[in-house]
Amino acid sequence: MGKDLYISSDHDGRRLDRVLRTLWPQVPLGVIMKAIRKGEVRLDAKKTAPDTRLSEGQYLQVPWDDELPRDAQKKACPHQTFPPLDTLYRDDFVWIVNKPAGLLTQPDEKGGDSLITRALSELKWSRADFRPATVQRLDRNTSGVVLIALSGKAQRILSEMIRSREIKKIYWAVVAGELPEKGEIDFPLLKDPETNKVTVDAGGQEALTRYGRLGSGRGWSTAELELVTGRPHQARAHMAAIGHPILGDTKYGGDGKAAKRPLLHARSVEFPERAELPDKIRGAKIAAPLPRDMEGYKNAL
Repeated sequence: MGKDLYISSDHDGRRLDRVLRTLWPQVPLGVIMKAIRKGEVRLDAKKTAPDTRLSEGQYLQVPWDDELPRDAQKKACPHQTFPPLDTLYRDDFVWIVNKPAGLLTQPDEKGGDSLITRALSELKWSRADFRPATVQRLDRNTSGVVLIALSGKAQRILSEMIRSREIKKIYWAVVAGELPEKGEIDFPLLKDPETNKVTVDAGGQEALTRYGRLGSGRGWSTAELELVTGRPHQARAHMAAIGHPILGDTKYGGDGKAAKRPLLHARSVEFPERAELPDKIRGAKIAAPLPRDMEGYKNAL
């Protein structure tokens, strides 16, 4: 026996092989590819190729029965009890939340606490063919704006806008020393997976940060940072590289006595004027309020 289904809007535009891996994660990739080559996987009753881009409404036939084993279906979204997320905006397309410091964006172990785990729980999500996902990540100890795509279409559109740098991402930080009024940092960055630390390295990825001083105090400055690129630890590594590490960021030379965590906050995202976006966020700027540990610097921000 096999299974027949119609392609939903969540998989519109995706490659056939990736959709099959999403819908049938228990089937080995080799088995999937062999079935496609032998014509056992058919699209609109015709033999197809692994890299075929699917369209909503197409008719898919596969030689497997179940989308997921029963035990996997039960584990698709364990509905634990978590505090509600701090919602900045939500519709059927995207959920924009204010992530608290100390919370992972994605779980580091199966069923572990994280922003996306809490989102799935709050949504009471039970579908196995698609799960909401964040389109950018914040470090555990960074607070602020995170975008959660609520459909496959939204995930593709928002991810593409992030990659093409059409969504403007602004961070606020408290850094050591008297920061220049404004400037750019374009040092390439390389991440060491063993130490989980990023360093300036000619062999690293292109990275660009624009900054401006918002205010200053005794031995510190408040800064607005635009992360033009979105490299891991970009703001932390770049500010340290110019001699102004973020307060509390001991990994990159920041003063650990000044704060219990790096004082870095994803302050806002600004969307482009694109027809694919919902009317209410098209061209809009969504901002997250300051966390409690940065409120003391509010006047300087």
